[in-house]
Amino acid sequence: MTTTQPTSTVDAVASASADGAELLVPVEERTSPAREFMWIWHSAQFSFGVVVLGSVPVTFGLSWWGSVSAVLVGLLIGTFAFAPLARFGMRTGATDAVSSAAHFGVRGRLITNLITLCVAIGFFAIAVWTGSTAVLAAGKRLIGTPTGPGALAVVIPLVAAAVVAVAVFGYGVLLATYKIVTVVGGLVLLAMVVVLAPHFDAGYHGGQLALGGFWQTWLLGVTFAATIPLSYATLQGEYSSHVAPKVSDRSAVLWNGVGMYLSNAIALSVGIFATTMFAGSTAPWVIALTDTVPAWFAVFVVVFGFVGTLPQGALCIYAAGITANTIARRASRVACTLVMSVVGVGVLYLGAVAYNAIDSISTFVLLLLALIAPWAAIMLVGFGLRRGRYAPEELLTPHGRYWFSGGVNLRAVAAFLPAVALGLLLTSNTIYTGPLANLAGGIDLSSVVPFLVAGGLYYLLCRISPERAAAHDLV
Repeated sequence: MTTTQPTSTVDAVASASADGAELLVPVEERTSPAREFMWIWHSAQFSFGVVVLGSVPVTFGLSWWGSVSAVLVGLLIGTFAFAPLARFGMRTGATDAVSSAAHFGVRGRLITNLITLCVAIGFFAIAVWTGSTAVLAAGKRLIGTPTGPGALAVVIPLVAAAVVAVAVFGYGVLLATYKIVTVVGGLVLLAMVVVLAPHFDAGYHGGQLALGGFWQTWLLGVTFAATIPLSYATLQGEYSSHVAPKVSDRSAVLWNGVGMYLSNAIALSVGIFATTMFAGSTAPWVIALTDTVPAWFAVFVVVFGFVGTLPQGALCIYAAGITANTIARRASRVACTLVMSVVGVGVLYLGAVAYNAIDSISTFVLLLLALIAPWAAIMLVGFGLRRGRYAPEELLTPHGRYWFSGGVNLRAVAAFLPAVALGLLLTSNTIYTGPLANLAGGIDLSSVVPFLVAGGLYYLLCRISPERAAAHDLV
């Protein structure tokens, strides 16, 4: 089944936006093949911000084989929920924030805007921090430069400026950067494995199991890994909206899923591989890695820390800029991107320099999965109910078919809010622990349960009270 081409009205709406066709991409500008998802996701995951996540299952006490198997299974589950979301951008030529108006309403889509902005700013801060820390740690190993808050405060704006420059130039420059970084990052990861291989012990058994038993802890690792693809759920529309109309749904979903799965599997496996060699270290992961590799390899750590930050950080700040542009319609995308960059750097300075609380930023981003999971479920169920038919020209139009009740689809909101509340009750992290966090013996259900509850509730509410928009879309 091929995607439905938007009408010429989409072009009119897009050209009326303040900065070209960023909100709704005209058909003639949608030329990307589905295989470009491979470049996008591999470049984004080939960074220390993602590789370091491979340490998590090891810190749970899992062995090398236990960690890798949990990650591979968890990523498969998360990817199955993530990959089909590519169809929204293909149908509408719009970002997820705009596309979500079809199910949440023209005003209700502000829920998506809020989620996207928080996730994008958070991941931007984490990406720049990990890249800056890698540069500092390698610099100390090579020439003895300092690594304290003062040095970090100097390096952060340099790394951030490079990231923002890539994001400001837009989709074409982003994609070119992604292709370069995929190759460079892949080679550095391969070299890292070769350098550390003599010290690797495949029989590594981990430490004390976080939940007491192997299978409980293994399932904890699975649920953790499943959340990683899903964390990109509201960000992928910036790329799927550029996919050529001739590309089939099956091809786009396949490439989107394979790209997300393989990139994460490689990055996290390398992270697990390295962590087994310094699991007992109390130093931050990047510094522990720099201390473990030979001194000459520290140069490559600098390269990977800096270059690997570009796609991950730019992907996020580009998404934040476009999302902000859907709110501030009179502003340009470039202006919105620059404003979001300032916000992101401000958050990073507060978290990493002023208060040394970067872990809190990471935890906050993970906490947002309690919102992303039910959002994704509602979008997927809605796509099925509408049979993938939408009117892109009305996604930003007041009093059109997606206006619902005062601009809000109460069915979607009524399914979303209880699911989010349930997710927060099931959440357990360093910032907040919900009263139901131990319901499954410590296994994290804060994404799985809200996903199922939101999807089920939305389906039932739409059956009980059919949406007027659905009647129009199915004609």
